[in-house]
Amino acid sequence: MVQVKDIMAVMEGIAPRKLAESWDKPGLAVGDPNHEVKKILVALDVTKEVIAEAAEMGADMIITHHPMLLFQKFDSITTETSVGSKIISLIQNNIAAFSAHTNLDIAKGGTNDVLAELIGLQDLTYLEETWAEDLKKIAVFVPVTHAEAVRKAMCDAGAGEIGNYTCCTFGAPGESTFLPMEGSNPFLGEQGKLERVEEVRLEALVPASQAANVIAAMKAAHPYEEVAYDVYAVEQRYKKEGIGRMGVLPAPVAFADFARMLKEKLGLDSIRLTGDAHKMIQKVALCTGSGAEFIMPAYYAGADAYLTADIKFHEAQKAVETGICVADVTHYASEVLIVPVIQKALEQAAAEKGWALEVVCSKVNGQTFWAL
Repeated sequence: MVQVKDIMAVMEGIAPRKLAESWDKPGLAVGDPNHEVKKILVALDVTKEVIAEAAEMGADMIITHHPMLLFQKFDSITTETSVGSKIISLIQNNIAAFSAHTNLDIAKGGTNDVLAELIGLQDLTYLEETWAEDLKKIAVFVPVTHAEAVRKAMCDAGAGEIGNYTCCTFGAPGESTFLPMEGSNPFLGEQGKLERVEEVRLEALVPASQAANVIAAMKAAHPYEEVAYDVYAVEQRYKKEGIGRMGVLPAPVAFADFARMLKEKLGLDSIRLTGDAHKMIQKVALCTGSGAEFIMPAYYAGADAYLTADIKFHEAQKAVETGICVADVTHYASEVLIVPVIQKALEQAAAEKGWALEVVCSKVNGQTFWAL
């Protein structure tokens, strides 16, 4: 039986919650983690229309990009408010509601990567770092005879990864001393006699989240009953992730022609633009959803053009002053692209796990803007 918590675990693999911005509220908003799931509806938002669609098709769970309780403050849950009405409707129809928001924006393969791929950007980097894992350095003292075994155990457990290299360690020879006392069972030497041993100081960087596993593996491979080792905090950080994306187009193109391509690919009936229509652009930055705050970071990073949504007048004015071209592609259009991506990822996970699970993309058009 597939349960809500099983689907949550799959989504954690797609968009780890640790990547979410501190103000965000991704995760399970409504529902029982132990509830059985046979059918999932994927949408951008939990609207009343999406809930009705889910109820009609018999869906057990709705997965969206936008959290339904984000920025919500309420003292009661009643049908007199929009959010209260939605919560009650979900509960009455026994439908769980889960979201992956800024964690899905930041994650590899998430909203920003999907939009970047759609418009043909290459050599992608992120616009602003938002998350990185702390590193530790573990140094252990091991007899020369067992140095390689301990090194392998540590690396197999996750130590020694630097960029595109693995099993990065350093070893320095030296002499250690120890005096086994009563009650000890020394691998070398005997009780009451000072022992001198040729050892190696073996050290490696380890992601903080893997430190306990590496230490356990190290101890298991080490011959001593009491292992001498040190754990240090280091300044470097590991596996950095960030919001937004920047890349280059295959060839320079006039901004107006680029905008026409955006309009067509995103299915827009109109598009708001600022900047020189004839400017040749090639380096492009983007941030799905509300990303006006990154106009200047994109400019300082050398972007010729920037696309996002929800741009206000003074933000657009600042862009005009700097000379960077900006396209407002609407919040919905920039992010609804992720819906079929989530559907495919869940279907793939279900196939791999042998789950009898149906995943459906919502047919509700959640675009709030239209143009004459």
